[in-house]
Amino acid sequence: MTTKSDQSPTPDGSPEQSGEAIRQAAAATRRQVRREQRALLLRTPGFIVGSVIVLFWILTAVFPELFTVWGPKETVVDDAGQTLLRTPPNSTAWFGTDRLARDVYSRVVHGSRPILIAAPAATLIAAFIGSLLGLITGYFRGWVDEIVSRLLEAILSIPSILLAIVIVFTFGATNPVIIGTIGFLFIPPIARTVRAATLAEAQLDYVTAARMRGERSLFIISREIFPNVIGVVIVEVTVRLGYAIFTLATLAFLGLSGGNVTDPNWGVDVAQNYQQIVASVWWPTVFPALAIGILVIGVNLIADSIEKVLKS
Repeated sequence: MTTKSDQSPTPDGSPEQSGEAIRQAAAATRRQVRREQRALLLRTPGFIVGSVIVLFWILTAVFPELFTVWGPKETVVDDAGQTLLRTPPNSTAWFGTDRLARDVYSRVVHGSRPILIAAPAATLIAAFIGSLLGLITGYFRGWVDEIVSRLLEAILSIPSILLAIVIVFTFGATNPVIIGTIGFLFIPPIARTVRAATLAEAQLDYVTAARMRGERSLFIISREIFPNVIGVVIVEVTVRLGYAIFTLATLAFLGLSGGNVTDPNWGVDVAQNYQQIVASVWWPTVFPALAIGILVIGVNLIADSIEKVLKS
């Protein structure tokens, strides 16, 4: 499927009128293509399963009280008032209790909120800046492309988790710093992907025709090229969202959560309890780890489905 339209002017119209007619036709074609893609996407099993998983975690993040009985910091007791310390999964505490007698299930449910706030925020920051850099470097090329590309390659040459630790240690383990750090880490890969797509689009006839009409570069980038690379951006956003979740969990595991260590957080809970696995107390570690994995699987199913639909 293509979203490019015929660039030849109408026989009895002015160049301006012809250009406007071409743009309107191209926009109509893009809308039709997107409608078809959305319909196909909604019939894709992977997208449906992934959306259900992600929607569930979004609901737990927004309305955690609807899914839990105990508070995430509350001490769990049985009917006799006995504190349930390190109790395996049972009818009172579905996922068991941890070393402080807190309900593991409640902490897993409430722990989705910090992840689902920070990860999308960081991903959107990276997508905006990365797409902008990719469009600029891919369209203008020359010295602009050389300078920006070398800077991006320098960032990519440093292991991402190491760079994240250095930045967070330098500026402090606060939520804004952590979100900004993860966004910064994902700017280079998004920029490179968008740049490659922009380079390919910039060579096509519809861009050449826009230049011949005297359109400004900003107009060509925003109104001509960007609508045709938006699919690449969407795929990158969904893919990087999964990486952002893992990166956030890793930083939290290392003690860089950006919040109080007693607050529910999947990475922090794994870090605080994983050593108890050797004593057969596996549930405080396994269930938060499963939550991370399930959420990432859901995001990846959506990303894979979107990519397949856009390539079909």
